[in-house]
Amino acid sequence: MWRHYVHGSEAPLWVGHYQCNNCQKFSGAPHATNMVVDRASLDVKGSMNIYEYSADRGNQMKRHFFRKCGSPIYGESSCNEVLVVIRVGSLDEPRNVTPSTAIYTNSAVHLNYMESDLITFSGMIKR
Repeated sequence: MWRHYVHGSEAPLWVGHYQCNNCQKFSGAPHATNMVVDRASLDVKGSMNIYEYSADRGNQMKRHFFRKCGSPIYGESSCNEVLVVIRVGSLDEPRNVTPSTAIYTNSAVHLNYMESDLITFSGMIKR
């Protein structure tokens, strides 16, 4: 049996639409909607595979997905080992998560509708 859980009562640290080319390819859609949470709040049950690649800023990225069905679950970056990025579509109740931001809008696909009240960034958010 495979399953993943997000524990804790805190809201996600960030929720947004990623429109970068990598997220378009990994999701098979014009964007991937993700939320950032503390790694300690994520609990995964089941066998995972990992796909590793270099991000545009040179960080090593890992995308974790269930071995049996291929569902993408979360990602992590070598630049921040205490946070993970969970694919909102993998949640039991994705409708309960509201994005506030869209990033990599310079890579946006024109057929992709975005809410007009989102804060937008042409690339990755600067820290």
